[in-house]
Amino acid sequence: MAIFAYGDPSNSEKRAFIYNSIVNDKISRFLWSYIKDCDLNRLKDVAQKNEDEQRCWKHAHNLLGIKPGDWIIHVNVPEWGKVTAVHVASEYFYQEELPSPQADGRYCFKVDEFVTFDRNDNRVHPMLSARLKLQGAFWRVYCESEFEASLKLLKEKQSDEVSEKIHLVEESKNLLVDLTKKIHDNNPGKKLELFLAEVFRQVPKVVEVKENGFGWGTDYGADLIIKYREGIISSLERERTLVVQVKSFEGEHWDTAAVDQLATAIDTYNASMGIIMTTGTRTEALEKAFNSLASKLEEEKNIPIYLLAGTEVAQFVLQYGMNLLFEEA
Repeated sequence: MAIFAYGDPSNSEKRAFIYNSIVNDKISRFLWSYIKDCDLNRLKDVAQKNEDEQRCWKHAHNLLGIKPGDWIIHVNVPEWGKVTAVHVASEYFYQEELPSPQADGRYCFKVDEFVTFDRNDNRVHPMLSARLKLQGAFWRVYCESEFEASLKLLKEKQSDEVSEKIHLVEESKNLLVDLTKKIHDNNPGKKLELFLAEVFRQVPKVVEVKENGFGWGTDYGADLIIKYREGIISSLERERTLVVQVKSFEGEHWDTAAVDQLATAIDTYNASMGIIMTTGTRTEALEKAFNSLASKLEEEKNIPIYLLAGTEVAQFVLQYGMNLLFEEA
């Protein structure tokens, strides 16, 4: 079993189209098929693809790797903050004639089971919840055991029921909220960038971390410039550049300026990857702007970007900067 997440569009009509297809037709659809005759099974054998064919293939070819028995999670469907997980019951197939005037949605899988839930539900494992925040257009979710455990709780228990596991999960979330606030309060403003720079220096394969300027006029959207090695084995590794835009926010993060700044940073420093890190919590406005940039960068430059917000920043610090939080005994 493999689990894949799909960052569905913020357009409410398209969300409704995808959700209604799952509920009424038992078909999971993907909106990367906006031209006719773009069947992936045909495109895989086309050596010289035209511009539209290349765009469809680039976005959607990974769908051919999805098999019966896998799960696909439609993020923000039927509405922002909720997800719909579907159990795949067929190989990929192409439906040329659509059941509505919808411009695309021809890439399909048959579904034999689906579950809709809030990604922040207390029955959802924190690790899985974090992976169901938008991370681009399409990504693999490596939380199989956490997904199965969460699915069982979602099916068997009401959200207000408290078992030992649910209680522990909820307490863990509260601890992460408290830690995020402490990170924010103890590293105000520019100090947050310096603190996260120290954490990045402890991430495996990071070669160099540069704290980059003290304002838009000097940093061009990159608070941190990180050089890291990429490759399976050392002899095949090559150096890459990651740019990080850091935002010190308390409460909800509505300001989308960080998205534009990250786009500028990627262009200015010829980066291979970008991250927005904010101590504020996600909002629909921030996710919408982020997903728009993620889709654009994937389509035009094949550059991935990531958003770490709120407790996800605390999880990152716990994973790589534990020694910055606790003194050694």
